[in-house]
Amino acid sequence: MKKGLLCAFLSVVLMFCSCGITPSVEGDELINKAREEYKNLKSARVIMTNEDTNEVEQTFVFKYDEKDILMFSYEGKNGDDVYAQYNNGVENFTFEKGKYEYYQKGDDGFVAYTRDMPHPQASEGLIIFQPSAVEKAEVKTEDGITHVAHKYDIEKLRVGEDTKAFSADYYFDDEGNLLWFVESSTIKIDGMDKNYVYKVEITDKNAVDKVENTVEKYK
Repeated sequence: MKKGLLCAFLSVVLMFCSCGITPSVEGDELINKAREEYKNLKSARVIMTNEDTNEVEQTFVFKYDEKDILMFSYEGKNGDDVYAQYNNGVENFTFEKGKYEYYQKGDDGFVAYTRDMPHPQASEGLIIFQPSAVEKAEVKTEDGITHVAHKYDIEKLRVGEDTKAFSADYYFDDEGNLLWFVESSTIKIDGMDKNYVYKVEITDKNAVDKVENTVEKYK
């Protein structure tokens, strides 16, 4: 797993780890509302920015057609390392580690995503929330922006022994709409702890006209 692409991975993991009785934590109504609204979008653009470098490291764009089949593009960068994928429900293009791959419907390894079987980053799991693992929660409002801060018990997240800490901060406007959220993690690499902080913004809600093939430029 590329360390610079950790946030997308954590989002997927947290979506599937929650089980049993869901406890109530501060800010949960706002977060659950944002998650519900996100998974019901027809289209959007998700931008993940490295807060330390101010560089966009991940972009995910999706759109459902009239039959609720998902078309999406993804592009992730970590230094010179690039991963790109484009899937229109019939064809899939991938570029990883300098290798270009093409699949079409019916081929082994091809996956089409729909409303009923969504891509992880087009589902509510993108907006991280696992209340059973929150060990500290705080809500503050200033200048019309509500900040919900959640610090997680890393052992309950089950994200691997290299991840030493994780927290999520969510920011809402005065009408309760999610503005952005921030994922912060500490990971042990080569015996040293490194911190990663990513700002995640959901833009162009229900306003994406066309999903571009992000892979073609790497052929």
